[in-house]
Amino acid sequence: MDRDGTVEVYAPQPFGFDFQTIVDGQQLYRGEVKSPDDLVGDINATMGDGGIDLVVLGTCEVECPWIEALLSAWDTRDEAHKFTLVCIVHNVNDDSWQRQIPEWSRRNAIRILSISDHVAATFKRSFLINADSPDAATRSAGLEYIPVDVHVPILDIPLAVDDRPTRILTNAVIQGSFNTDRRDYVEMFSELKESLARDPKAWGYLPLEAEDASYTVDTTLPDPEFRLYLIGSGYLEIPHELKNMVFIRDGLNYSDFYELMGSMDICIPAFSPTNSYYDNQASSTFAMAVECDVPILVTERIKKAYAYVNDDRAVVTRPAAMREIEALRALRTGDVNYFLHRTGTPFDSQTARAAQAMMRKGWVRSGAESRSFKEDAWRANERVVERILRDL
Repeated sequence: MDRDGTVEVYAPQPFGFDFQTIVDGQQLYRGEVKSPDDLVGDINATMGDGGIDLVVLGTCEVECPWIEALLSAWDTRDEAHKFTLVCIVHNVNDDSWQRQIPEWSRRNAIRILSISDHVAATFKRSFLINADSPDAATRSAGLEYIPVDVHVPILDIPLAVDDRPTRILTNAVIQGSFNTDRRDYVEMFSELKESLARDPKAWGYLPLEAEDASYTVDTTLPDPEFRLYLIGSGYLEIPHELKNMVFIRDGLNYSDFYELMGSMDICIPAFSPTNSYYDNQASSTFAMAVECDVPILVTERIKKAYAYVNDDRAVVTRPAAMREIEALRALRTGDVNYFLHRTGTPFDSQTARAAQAMMRKGWVRSGAESRSFKEDAWRANERVVERILRDL
């Protein structure tokens, strides 16, 4: 860079869920955190040399009330002291603020920064379509030239590493909102109950004693029982049969969240097949799992959407025909033939070969593998930051 710069943070205080502890521990920022209400005034206070020349909005869908005032501040400055607006985006469908993009684009003063590849691709496609609009004013905004980048927010969280090469899959996690439109909790619970009814021992439990009973742990088995943790927010009813197996953890502060998340063996996206997480909206689940060195159970469809995790160091890939519960059972027991026989899947089929490949690779990822994957992600992030700072 040509010269050193400074960073100032504008955010409501205090940070929610004790995030300040993470900020301090990671040394993310050491200065004063200012009120968001002061941002435009501070931009206007110094319009010449030494003024703010880059504004990054952490969630443009939320911080859109400032965009119009920022545009006025941009127009007030002389040509030598303009600033660039970087909008971090999460959901293409949350478009109330997007009507302001053309005016920023017309000034060549906006960049889009997504936390996932598929959202970036959807924004690019939207810009290309709108750039070809029959409306002359829209066409003249130069929307197809808006830079769109991907920057995945992955912190370097200190974690306890368990590098035992052989251990039984015990703790699985679904991380995120308990909204059943976003994640298929109902089907997950149904399939888990069906699998337990067929073979509770595979999961470490005794058969049900009565219809209104809950599965209980089989203490005669040498291995620990399977547990499913739901870490997030909202309300969700757990079927009574699963009360001793499925545990809700909500309202955690960041330190407790990272500690619990880091103790998980595998992360399950559990996306509803038709929800927008595949096309228009970015889920933070993948970045959170990567931060905590937890491999993610994915399909080819998920890897195509979240291309940054398309790496065996970060994911366990199941064939789409093999449901998440079926994959978890196979990985826990080391037996994929149970699935192939039960579903009548031919052993020479593509599905069978993919399931067998999943088993060969297993679900355990070493600390070194996870670390090297994160280092690659950080290097990619650094390249994006350099492009932004150099206005490339």
